[in-house]
Amino acid sequence: MQSHAMLPVARMSAATHVIVQECPECPEGSDSLAVEEHKSFLVVCGEYFHRLRMREVLPVLQSETGQRYVEYTCVRYVYSESQGAESCGAFVMAGHSIPEAQKMHGRLRAGGLRDQEARSVRETCGLNSIHVPVPSRLEALVAEFGHFTYVFNSIGIWTYVAYTTWNIGLLWLLMTLGSGTYRALGITRPGQKRVSDLARMQKACVVLRDRQLEEVDVSEIVLGDIVQVQGGADAELPCDGVVISGSLIVDESMLTGEPMPIAKMPVEDAPCNHLHVKSNKAYAGTRVIESRGEKENGGLALIYCTEVGARTARGELVRMVLFPSSVKFKYTDQLPLVYAFMCLYAILAVILHLSAVDPGSGVVQYLHILCSLCGALSPMLPVSLVMGQSVSAKRLTGQEYNIKCLQPGRIPIAGKISTMVFDKTGTITKSTMDFAGVHIVHAVRTDVEAQLQSEGARFLQPLRLEALEGCERPGRPETLDSDCECGKAVLESWLLGMPELLHSALAVCHTVKQLEDGSLVGNELECAMVRKMSCSIGHDTITLANGQKYEILRELQFDHKSMTSGIVVRRQGQVGEVDVFVKGSPEKIRALALPSSLPPNYDQTVMQHAKANYYTISICHKRLRASDEQVGELPRGDLEENVALCGLLLFKNEMKSEAPEAIQQLKDGAVRSVICTGDNELTGIAIGRQCGIVSGDCLLATVESQQLVWQDPDKEGSLQARKAEDSDCQLALTCAAWHHLSEREPALLQKLWPRCVVFGRMKPDDKVNVVKYFQRQGLVVGMAGDGGNDCGGLRAAHAGIALSSAEASLVAPFSTGRLEGHGVNGRSGQISLLTIPDLIREGRACLATNLATFTYFIVQAISISGMNLTILIDNNVTVGEWMWLTKDIGLGMVMTFFMTRSRALPYLASIRPTASLLGARTVCTITVQVLLNWLFFFCAFRMLKSQPWYDPLNPVFDISIAPHLWMLKGDNYDGALCSLFWLTSLATVSYVNTYGGNFRRSVCLNWGINASYLSVLFLVAFITLSAPNLLNCLYRVNCDTPNSLACKSLPLLDELSVGGVGECFLGPQVKYWQNHTRPHLPLADGDSPWLPSPDTDCLPPKAILEQLPLDHPIISTGKGFNVGACVGPNNCFGEAFKWKLLGLLALLAFLHHFVMKFVFLGPVAQRLRSSKPRFRRSQDAEAAQGDGHFSPVYPEEPRGEEPKIQKVFCHNRILPYSMLRDEGGEQRPDGGRLRACAQASSTPHLRKQILWQLFLTLSVSEIKTHWATFGVIFFAFGMKNLVNQVEIAFARSLVSCTEPLLDVYTGSQWCGNRLEVISVGYSISQRGQAQESCAMLASILMVAVLGSVFGRKVVLMAGLCGTTLSVALFILACALPSWSRTLFVLGQGLQGLLPIDHLAGLIYFDISRKGGGMATYQVKGLLDMIGNLLWGPVLGNVVQYLELASWRLRCRVSIAGVFA
Repeated sequence: MQSHAMLPVARMSAATHVIVQECPECPEGSDSLAVEEHKSFLVVCGEYFHRLRMREVLPVLQSETGQRYVEYTCVRYVYSESQGAESCGAFVMAGHSIPEAQKMHGRLRAGGLRDQEARSVRETCGLNSIHVPVPSRLEALVAEFGHFTYVFNSIGIWTYVAYTTWNIGLLWLLMTLGSGTYRALGITRPGQKRVSDLARMQKACVVLRDRQLEEVDVSEIVLGDIVQVQGGADAELPCDGVVISGSLIVDESMLTGEPMPIAKMPVEDAPCNHLHVKSNKAYAGTRVIESRGEKENGGLALIYCTEVGARTARGELVRMVLFPSSVKFKYTDQLPLVYAFMCLYAILAVILHLSAVDPGSGVVQYLHILCSLCGALSPMLPVSLVMGQSVSAKRLTGQEYNIKCLQPGRIPIAGKISTMVFDKTGTITKSTMDFAGVHIVHAVRTDVEAQLQSEGARFLQPLRLEALEGCERPGRPETLDSDCECGKAVLESWLLGMPELLHSALAVCHTVKQLEDGSLVGNELECAMVRKMSCSIGHDTITLANGQKYEILRELQFDHKSMTSGIVVRRQGQVGEVDVFVKGSPEKIRALALPSSLPPNYDQTVMQHAKANYYTISICHKRLRASDEQVGELPRGDLEENVALCGLLLFKNEMKSEAPEAIQQLKDGAVRSVICTGDNELTGIAIGRQCGIVSGDCLLATVESQQLVWQDPDKEGSLQARKAEDSDCQLALTCAAWHHLSEREPALLQKLWPRCVVFGRMKPDDKVNVVKYFQRQGLVVGMAGDGGNDCGGLRAAHAGIALSSAEASLVAPFSTGRLEGHGVNGRSGQISLLTIPDLIREGRACLATNLATFTYFIVQAISISGMNLTILIDNNVTVGEWMWLTKDIGLGMVMTFFMTRSRALPYLASIRPTASLLGARTVCTITVQVLLNWLFFFCAFRMLKSQPWYDPLNPVFDISIAPHLWMLKGDNYDGALCSLFWLTSLATVSYVNTYGGNFRRSVCLNWGINASYLSVLFLVAFITLSAPNLLNCLYRVNCDTPNSLACKSLPLLDELSVGGVGECFLGPQVKYWQNHTRPHLPLADGDSPWLPSPDTDCLPPKAILEQLPLDHPIISTGKGFNVGACVGPNNCFGEAFKWKLLGLLALLAFLHHFVMKFVFLGPVAQRLRSSKPRFRRSQDAEAAQGDGHFSPVYPEEPRGEEPKIQKVFCHNRILPYSMLRDEGGEQRPDGGRLRACAQASSTPHLRKQILWQLFLTLSVSEIKTHWATFGVIFFAFGMKNLVNQVEIAFARSLVSCTEPLLDVYTGSQWCGNRLEVISVGYSISQRGQAQESCAMLASILMVAVLGSVFGRKVVLMAGLCGTTLSVALFILACALPSWSRTLFVLGQGLQGLLPIDHLAGLIYFDISRKGGGMATYQVKGLLDMIGNLLWGPVLGNVVQYLELASWRLRCRVSIAGVFA
């Protein structure tokens, strides 16, 4: 192995390697209000780990000519000396910019590239190919098994094998090899092969070089080549390029999701001509339906190559598959921190192993430690998260949803969506627009001079194409069927009523192309218009229905900047003059058209049509005297100015039938819906009202004279800015208003954005900016569009879904072609909008499942290791081998798999699931479940030790079992008890974490988890209550020697066992036989003592049997106490103990169910959510970083109308209006009015009464608002005072001496000397005080450090848990006299962990700063007064009385403290 040291160099030219790190995209623009928020420790650590993952080291390569370059994500970056900071050089992408149109046409006239130039360009930019290596089978296996997960698994496998546990190691090995081989050879390698086939294009193409068309391989195409495009069924574009000659009709559904073919026209050879990407540029990988060109070019179109290799559209698709963008989500960022915490826990377990466990061998100790590490750092944890996402992705792609998922990692992100941005056309409304009619402008002259003098332009009655009875199109009754006789008659009468100029404008003002089969290709609006004209479209001519022909001189493609399109034509027989037709948005046409050609009511008419849900386009005309050459050289702006309005084109776009239902479901799920459309804002408002996004009044913001103007769309005239800003109605913004607010008034936009629901006339870039602005507000943003102009927004959103039936691979991570009425008839032909709530529902269910499996594995790691460590420390024992197999296979894999099978609810809940692995809810769930498991296990363990038949056994030192034979260390009472708690606790934790709750269906509908859980519960009940049998002996619970030997007859199980199954049962009774053998069988040096053997039926020598026969009570029952029909050494429980143990296990399961159902998913959680203060809700939204760090964002709550109080009565006096307002003119709250009343009072006595009323009013209001916080603080103070009052008396109760007890209780039941009890008790208390002082220092650090990470309430709850644990230690001290003083000192030390003294002041300050003011401290003073009386004299006297009245003080008060 060789290692190369990487040292920084002064200049890039000397570098041998380059470190590449992708940086997060910075938000565009600046915000004067933006203040850098304090990032918590978890966020900082998450960002650091994310940066490490995004860092890559690249070697610097060199070509044959000495050109230095690096390749990153299949793209070549060449070294440039002039680039970089301070001219230190940099690696840049060569030929990244597209040349001007004149330069491309100049290359065509020059005959293309020369061969030498092509070789030079190829040297710089590389080949037009994407090399995707497909590894061999051996290479794929090596790469797969070299991953950290398999390396970590191998440690566990070989540890088990070395620990004589070959059966568990073999199962792990088989599972690891099987899953790894299937993943490498069944998924990864075939996937790479498919990507390689997608990237490979092996065919010849024709390029223009040295003025000749020559055939070359596709890989030899270079930037700047002139490529001849072939058409046909299997023809695909070999590279990205701009059409410079001829025309193309291509299918771009793979790239944009638009199912309609698109016409590509040549870029004009004119100075300062702008390239129109949508109409001029063609992309590699798109299918070429038709290619037309000049005869000298072979009758085919020519394109100028602008991108090759991985930089093409096909290359981008391949790169997205090979190098998927990392999904930065909260729980993925926190997973390394979880492993860090679990490592600390594992280190603690290792320390306990080293200090408290003596397995009898250093090698076995080392293997013990490795097993503990494998248990704490479960490799199944990340696998379970991916498993849940894979199951959700499979459900989405099924028949129920029919949603294609390209990035399963974004499914849980979709579950956190708080704002959904909708495009209008094709998303909320139908994808097709119907040409509904025209609104003609009267008295329009055609010559420019007459136009300047024209007066009196006015609108005539609109000519609408109304569907008549019998003329409807089948399946679409709202449209006219022009193929039937009735429809033709209607069209003919409609055309007769139209002026000839407008008729010609409709027939020629478009860029639609007609294929040989007569089908139309182009913009959907233009196609709908042309279908009504019945005209014939040739290559460069258009023939009207009346036989009139027009020659196409120049096409003006639609420009998103100018929002216009047009055409320049010459009528047949026309000499010296040309006709210019322009159409576009009414706002743009108003600026371009002659003022005299616009009717006075132009704006009002456009507004009326928009309110009637018509999509309106203005169409204009002018006549020029110009030649063909002049037409080609004139700038586009000159052609479009001074045009005369001909009329308005009216298009109807009906709303989808399922849109209102989908929007209502999102509302019910607390998801805010927003319309962002390129259509008119009034049309957006009208559609918003129909579907439910706009409810009630809505104000429209426009810009006039660089000033923001508010208008009521339902009324005429503008509103005052302050009135509009202070109202509670919803808002709609035009594109100009959006730019004005975002660039000039960001503070106002920050105030208004929660009420903005409609954005009109938005360009594609504006949609992206709207999405990013919402993301900067801390929202998780989703977007739905049809995949056309919405591509940018769909990619920018956290979860974008393209409503397209095409394979929209590059558009969004989700796409769907599910039709309305899915599962019923699906005849509408429109893609259903209900897929949006379906996606969010499944995302929420997936996120809840991920958190559930995470909770299970963390609880398993902590609970199981804690129980196992307890019995290891106590007696150096463990559980049986088949218990380990059941835990790893039956519970860890089977039940986890069924946990992921829970389906989503059929509706959206009004809350969103948490996404934090270290959030309060997740941590509390894990803590409670672990504490319940530990508490019940320790209680049962203590109860077991108190049984008269219990017999402890240390297998290594009591009966000399070899240290490495761990499987023989489960034949005891401790391991049996631990096995039962393992099965019950893990199965119950898995089941309760599968509860439906607010996001998943009821767990009762998950048959797999129910069957598994009932099977485990039945197994636990059976092996607990039954007499010894084969199944019991398999798990080494309630087993005896004959049944253990009988297990040898079990098929296959005996062969898979490494020991124990079919062997003698080495129970605690063996040591009595062994002790009796020592005098009869003296041992030589190095000999092992006698152990039972199956060869002798597990019986000792005859001499020993005479003294201790098999049926002796000590051997067959255990210490002579009857425990059932057990023969020989056994671990049978007593009958009474069995029922007590089963009751404890049932109570443990019940409490798990109760806590989950009624606390975390029930009324307690609902009450906590409802009592959360509003100012805390607004702070819950953290700034989104990339795709992650999302916290719950609460929906906006409608604010009630504030009562406008003009006067107030104060003791029969009417206060003036001015006293009810503050200095800024704002109305005062109740407290302000009472203060004004007090100031107006004349007498001091009356003023005191009013101030007292003010004090009560503010205090009651503050308590109602923050009752939960005040209650927790008051309770925390009470807990601390309770323990402080008890601790000294409790310390006295632990004192023991030789003096007998007197009639008067001295404070201790073990000492009759009162003075000694007081003295020694004080000494014990002082030791506890020293521990408490150290804990208080830790609590201060906890408040200072952890308070900024988890929040102060979580720190307070952690302190309460520490104090409660101290009371539990007091209770254990009651039951364990030998450990009583040690447990007391530990318990008193834990009291210092409650940081209430330091934390309460900070919490009070937070509440007062957020609106409480002095009222908060008034409530604090009131609570302090009550607490000092209640917790001081009252509680102290009660404790003193109880101590003198009864010696049972400690248990009574301690138990009361636990229940408190």
